[in-house]
Amino acid sequence: MNKAVLIDPYVGEITDVVVNDWRDISKLLKCDLFCSGGYTETKDAIYVNDEGLYTETMYVKIPAWYPDPYAGRVLILGVDAHGDSADAKMSVEDVKKIEHEFLNAAQVRALYAF
Repeated sequence: MNKAVLIDPYVGEITDVVVNDWRDISKLLKCDLFCSGGYTETKDAIYVNDEGLYTETMYVKIPAWYPDPYAGRVLILGVDAHGDSADAKMSVEDVKKIEHEFLNAAQVRALYAF
């Protein structure tokens, strides 16, 4: 069991969660396919819905991690030296301190209107 942090734009919350294996990641992100969305400054892995651009209607913008908004929920999970899952180094409080914004699809479209 690994401690992780879930960022959920649908409810506007950042919460502690527990991850046992890949099935939990899929359930927490509410998707069939997930992928890495990069790494935090503490080298925790960022997981997102791999099909999010096609299926999600809410987004999370975290400029410190990625210049474009993440589509759907975001999961922060630690990684050990062997690439296996570990407890996240970032806490809920750490993530809440980082500049972030929850956006709907219309707000994201407006970011790219020119």
